[in-house]
Amino acid sequence: MLGDPVVQVKSPAAFAAWAAEADRDAVMIPVHVAPQDLPATLQALRGWQNCAGAVITYPHKLAAADALDSWTEAVMLTGACNVVKRLSDGRLEGHMTDGQGFASALASKGHVLTGRDALLVGAGGAGSAIALALLDAGVGRLVIRDRTAARAVELIARLTRARPESAVTATPPGDFACALACNATPVGMGGDPAHPWPLEDLPPGCIVADIVPEPAETPWITAARARGHPIQTGPEMVAGQMPAITSFLFPNGAATAQECPA
Repeated sequence: MLGDPVVQVKSPAAFAAWAAEADRDAVMIPVHVAPQDLPATLQALRGWQNCAGAVITYPHKLAAADALDSWTEAVMLTGACNVVKRLSDGRLEGHMTDGQGFASALASKGHVLTGRDALLVGAGGAGSAIALALLDAGVGRLVIRDRTAARAVELIARLTRARPESAVTATPPGDFACALACNATPVGMGGDPAHPWPLEDLPPGCIVADIVPEPAETPWITAARARGHPIQTGPEMVAGQMPAITSFLFPNGAATAQECPA
């Protein structure tokens, strides 16, 4: 797993649980890689014959997508990648499962967002994938906000081209009834007390979701729970996407000693 930092990551533990349950001979290793070293690290994967690939986390999801040889539709539509598969000839193929994991976690709690309004804070790699998954889940209207306004505008334009029937905007309509508010930014990581969106602006019953993996409940999520909101945590999203990650890395079934993801 490649990230900067990696002390907060939960995927290696979730992967280990999957490998033990499935009796698979595989391990995921967290590797701390600075942004300037990402190209060389991905290049090294090409010759690493006992490595199935790598899971990509913050802040590398956008940069990793540009360094690969082929991409799934999810990567091409979002411009971001969170899992890289090393093919037998050393080529690298990228996939994006953050959206699948987020939607799977919501579904496991019985939440249905068809025709309802959703707010997404963060238009980076994970945010792009979650936005696409929400549109594919049938949300009525999706509002995307980012501290860099141009990044939100660019994502909205890309999603509008990909899903022209969808309603995506940067400004909440006057009758916006938020059923889901998702933080797809690093705000809250490591116990940061800041809130990515004011909870007092959300209606009662609005689902409050975070993708930050550590702490398991960010201060925003803890405060939302105290206000009576249904919540979804970062580790729940990680668990939700593990089936998609493992099936992409190991499409032919069991991992072998020659197939161990970083």
